[in-house]
Amino acid sequence: MSVKAKRLVNPYEERMLEFLHTCVDNNYKIHTQVGLSQICEQVSNLDWELKKFLCSPSAVDALITDLNYNPCLVVEFQSQYHDSAEARERDRKKATLLEFAKVPLIYSRVKKCGLLYLSSPDKEVVLNLFTGEDREEAQALIRRYCMESVAPQVQLIAW
Repeated sequence: MSVKAKRLVNPYEERMLEFLHTCVDNNYKIHTQVGLSQICEQVSNLDWELKKFLCSPSAVDALITDLNYNPCLVVEFQSQYHDSAEARERDRKKATLLEFAKVPLIYSRVKKCGLLYLSSPDKEVVLNLFTGEDREEAQALIRRYCMESVAPQVQLIAW
């Protein structure tokens, strides 16, 4: 038997992570494939399906945290695999749990030959990955959510 190491991200995810790094400064950290149960903690009764989903190995594609590792923003990288009814249901559960935890969620998806769509509840930005058109607007959307994060700010105190 043998085992080999595998790459953590695919080429699309790699490009998205490179873009996210252009959006945030050294006051933030970007984490990939973070388990939903590491971001959200149940503090009151949940619907059985949501509770089961929270305990599943479901992960988010990218999590941006502040320097104290408080969640600021989740970015989900969408593809044609997210178009199935099953995937849409998983995405709905993930969005619901993140909303309960007050962690903002943005979806990203590349469509039509190099157009990157960033979708938040109140805005959609289309970035042309070839020409860079609307790059500043796309970066501003990510930055705004990071700066306005309403996630609980838990600070570690040194002894």
